[in-house]
Amino acid sequence: MRLGGCLSTVVGFLAVVLVAAAGGWVVIRLLQAPIVEPVPFSPEDGVRAQQKIVGLVRRSTRAGSVVLSEAEINAFASRHLDPADLPLREPAIRLRGDDLVNIVGTVSLGRLLNESPLAAFAEALPAGWLARPIWLTVGARGRISTEPRRALRLDARRVVIGRQRVPALVLRLMLDPSSLRLMRVTLPPHVQAVRIERGRVIIQVTSSPSRI
Repeated sequence: MRLGGCLSTVVGFLAVVLVAAAGGWVVIRLLQAPIVEPVPFSPEDGVRAQQKIVGLVRRSTRAGSVVLSEAEINAFASRHLDPADLPLREPAIRLRGDDLVNIVGTVSLGRLLNESPLAAFAEALPAGWLARPIWLTVGARGRISTEPRRALRLDARRVVIGRQRVPALVLRLMLDPSSLRLMRVTLPPHVQAVRIERGRVIIQVTSSPSRI
């Protein structure tokens, strides 16, 4: 009996140690920075992207295809969008093809906690910890949704915090809907289709507004 009791104690202790070690390993991976592929772009890329997007919104674009390069999209996001509208700081956007897009950037630990069910936990952390940038990687597939309005939706398929992969559902738990609004881009009526190819987005425009 004594031997059995000792073995149970040892096994229980080892289980606690293993759980604690695994938890510590996960935390370390959550705080690590991933390998980020920089996307080179110029100010001219941002201007071209802005002109193309304005033409689409004002319906002044002729029927055919409008092509936005990876550099143009990154320049527009970095130079022409209000930082308050971006859920991630200094985003790097990669167009992988087959309607797949990869978005990498940082968000402060405080924002992650405050917009998640762990908001109460943030009050116990020092301000320096809350300001710490956390890397977030989102792999998504683009598709056109028709409800409630036609829009290009980016459905998260892969989410990584630091270097630790987590369920895609975690993205909606960590960030509130206002932070995720750029994952759904309303389309003008005359935009017929959007394809994400490697290194570029192709937007198909009709000559007159669609009646869909």
